[in-house]
Amino acid sequence: MSRFDPKHPSLLDIRGSVVVVTGGGSGIGAALVKQLYKQNCIVVFGDIDEKASKAIVSETSSRSVHFIRCDTYSYTDNLDLFNFAWENYGRVDHAIANAGVVEQEGWFIPSRTIEDINKAEPPPLTTLNVNLIGLAYFANIACTYLSQGNQLLGGKHSRDKSLTLVGSLASWKETPPLFMYQTAKHGVLGLLRALRLYVPEYFSGVRVNAVCPGMTETQMVALIREEYLNHGLPPNQPEDVAKAIVGLCQAGPGTNAIWYDEMEAPGVKSWKSAGGMDWEDMKRRGIVGRAIFVQGGQCYDTEEGLDRTEALWLGGHASAIVQEAQKSRITSTPILRTLSK
Repeated sequence: MSRFDPKHPSLLDIRGSVVVVTGGGSGIGAALVKQLYKQNCIVVFGDIDEKASKAIVSETSSRSVHFIRCDTYSYTDNLDLFNFAWENYGRVDHAIANAGVVEQEGWFIPSRTIEDINKAEPPPLTTLNVNLIGLAYFANIACTYLSQGNQLLGGKHSRDKSLTLVGSLASWKETPPLFMYQTAKHGVLGLLRALRLYVPEYFSGVRVNAVCPGMTETQMVALIREEYLNHGLPPNQPEDVAKAIVGLCQAGPGTNAIWYDEMEAPGVKSWKSAGGMDWEDMKRRGIVGRAIFVQGGQCYDTEEGLDRTEALWLGGHASAIVQEAQKSRITSTPILRTLSK
């Protein structure tokens, strides 16, 4: 089982980095903005809550922390964040898609009759629009801004760049009745998997990862907080998740913040990768393609173990067929070149 240490001494100093963040006005986002400020980063963050966001700027520094009103579902609003950073600082070093909303009522109501469902308005798409579509907009824009002007000099890029997507425990674990929330968060993990081989190849020097927190004590979980704590389950504080995100920003080439818990999952590291990821290549590339689950302040990577044990949970024969099929896709460079134009 692979673990991530967000305080590892090998992590890079990111002072002076220009970081673009969505959902920075409250909860995890607010903790993140404050931690980036303490790291002496320049932060450009968006949110729809102007009052809370302006209070964060007042708490930190209007010289290095900038608030731009941003509805994440608006492509133009996402562009405004990056354009502000580019026009004022000439680069973007790290981008973090953090904005999110809770489940909206109206989906899968068991008491509805056929007559009811024919009369009802379509259920709301707000959760999908913000948590997945808006995040995809942000990621699409971010890759261009992050890679722009990041030249390869002497075998190394001029600056380490990263994109971090914020998912959830619901990205991989069933969580009824969060129907659209879970659909969106599954999509976040799916986007990570689609990007982790593609982005480093076609966007110069950009790493992509996800952070998937368990229950975190924010306003979003007010309705389930008491029941969760009554069961003795370890919650996260917003600062715990923010530390994991900042740690991933710092986990560039030359760092070694992944470790293996042989007590919890003996021997998993000895299994071969079933996909296209090279989990051993952290020193050269930094941390790439991982989904860091944060629970009780501890950080666990879900992706390497799932990849290495594919033959165990899918079966050796089926896994071998899938690997061969995927290998042909991954190495089909004409297809990738067409997509990258």
